[in-house]
Amino acid sequence: MKRLLTLVAAACLVLLVAAGWAAAAPLVPATVTDFSAGDYGSFAEGMTVDSHGSLYVSLTSWGLYDDTVDPPLMTSNIGEIWKVTPRGVKTLVATQDLTPNGMLLGVAIRRDRLYVALYDMGAGTIGNGVYRIHGDALTQVVSLPEGVWPNGIAFHGGRLYITDSATGAIWRARLGNGLASPTKPWLLSDELAPGDPEADPSLAGIGVNGIAFRGDFLYVSVADGASIMRVHVKDGGGHGPLRAVCTSDRLLSADGIAFDALGGLWIATNHGTTGAGVSGGLFRLTPKGDLRTKADDPGWLDYPTTPVFGATGRTRKTLFVENGAYYDFNLDGTHPDIQAVPVGVPGLPL
Repeated sequence: MKRLLTLVAAACLVLLVAAGWAAAAPLVPATVTDFSAGDYGSFAEGMTVDSHGSLYVSLTSWGLYDDTVDPPLMTSNIGEIWKVTPRGVKTLVATQDLTPNGMLLGVAIRRDRLYVALYDMGAGTIGNGVYRIHGDALTQVVSLPEGVWPNGIAFHGGRLYITDSATGAIWRARLGNGLASPTKPWLLSDELAPGDPEADPSLAGIGVNGIAFRGDFLYVSVADGASIMRVHVKDGGGHGPLRAVCTSDRLLSADGIAFDALGGLWIATNHGTTGAGVSGGLFRLTPKGDLRTKADDPGWLDYPTTPVFGATGRTRKTLFVENGAYYDFNLDGTHPDIQAVPVGVPGLPL
């Protein structure tokens, strides 16, 4: 019996060592597909996955920036929705003229219907809010006041939750046959608000950003706040207190988030911590609140915006990471892409 216990203990030690090595091993990505930067650059911001494993990406192709007029305008912003298979076959699903200052952001799927957030950056000429992709066109289903910056979107309990990166709020709407027009946010907090880039150049003027649910708890990332926040969604439609789950300098510029099946939260940050030219970070927040660095300016991250787990048996332990490539077109001609990263743990179904 003693010898048996010794062998069992030794086997457990080997497993623990192997698990520790696996946790510390560098991630090995593979490029799934990339997107054209167009004539003046492009930006991939939102991504989700359907039950068949196909990814859906929101892309904005920037127009020429005309600063000879007041206020400055883009001459031809075009929004695109792409469907991408795990093997990298991509299909253009829909396009939308976003001229002069519009952009597409978060995407979500509910009952096989695809939705995307649209932000009008101040011109007041495009309907600010959320759109349903209907055929090859976009139909507005949620109208939000001008000045609101709809960013991440997610469904829970039959309602759509929308992060507002400009005012530090979370909006909520019930979708029906008409146009939902909420007049006030579901939750508003200084802890979700953006910082001031003029007072602190390390900030980008982006508040609450990514969004994900685990049970009845809503989790959000706060880019300028370098934090992950959590709030309980109550049955009656209200919410509990907003609480900080993790705050760390490594989470400055935190963007999209995604849960794995073990309760770990994967977080993409637009910038890493080394000051590298092509920059980005990927972190996992454990259920106990420990923040683990998975990739910090590894070279294959370029302003990553959204992590999404695969939804098929073959891809469920693959984390697909969308690189927005927000800044680099003007520097070196790089463009948005999707990286497939085996992470050894399945994702929590959306």
